[in-house]
Amino acid sequence: MTLMQFPHIAKLDLKLIEPLFALLNERHVTRAAQRCNMSQSAMSRAFERLRAAFDDELLVRSDGRYERTIRGDHLLAELQELLPRLDAVIRGDAFDPATTHEWFRIATTDYAAAILIPLLLARVERAAPGAHVEITPWNNAVAENMESGRTHVAIIGTDNLKTYNSEPLFSDEFVCVVARDHPLRSDRVTLKQYLAFRHAVVTVNDGGQLWIENALASRGLERTVALRTPYQLSAVMAAARSTMVCTSARRLAMDFAPLADVRLVRAPREFPKIAYHMAWHSRLRDDAAQKWIRQQVRLAANDLERKMPGQPGLTVREERSARR
Repeated sequence: MTLMQFPHIAKLDLKLIEPLFALLNERHVTRAAQRCNMSQSAMSRAFERLRAAFDDELLVRSDGRYERTIRGDHLLAELQELLPRLDAVIRGDAFDPATTHEWFRIATTDYAAAILIPLLLARVERAAPGAHVEITPWNNAVAENMESGRTHVAIIGTDNLKTYNSEPLFSDEFVCVVARDHPLRSDRVTLKQYLAFRHAVVTVNDGGQLWIENALASRGLERTVALRTPYQLSAVMAAARSTMVCTSARRLAMDFAPLADVRLVRAPREFPKIAYHMAWHSRLRDDAAQKWIRQQVRLAANDLERKMPGQPGLTVREERSARR
């Protein structure tokens, strides 16, 4: 059997498959060129050849940007299914971490990137020194990126992932980060006390911290927001120099607290626990490289769970003494 028995494949330069996939994904010539390590002019030439080969525009301008044609949409859907399988067929089950130069793309939050990813990278570096890891932020584009193959694994604080394979990874709890001289003096803040202060809010997604917002909204309550920031450290530093309260996951608060010399207070009992999950697209289920990186994520999460947890209610100096 030869390619001549597949006449439509035979007439297409297979070197154009990667540019085709990048163009249909990015809908932008420059970004597609960067993704394929090509010059913009080379990508433009490939684009023209692809249009001729498929007798279709593939991408058309609309309101100053490219949109896929119907044929382009169909091609992208087929390539998203075909290419991972083809890659796995070529590689087979012979994935060797010690010699791989694979890229692993993981989407997650600022929190998980700070407490889990360093443990994951330590494992990857030991077992697969030639591998590459790219971390991208958790946002509304993650679902599209997982569908397109631009994101391999999502590490996120939700189990609402019915369209993907997923499993629980680790848990945490909320604490309130306050200045050393803050008027809150008890080990745990009540909901009434919590609402009496202004807050530095970390905008995880959709403008807030959904666990907190939902817990308050279910009781017809709302906190007063003085600061919104996408960065955990900036929220902690703001709380250290004001009477604002920063609500953070305990593990991350313990890591950041020494920089600000703050106190940690247990959050209101009405707030839920934090539960993080790992999710991946079903077409990556049996891929040897992807199975390996998912196992490294699981092991990193196990490492995290074994670490000594923080003790809310202690100052940083007292916590250090307690650990000794």
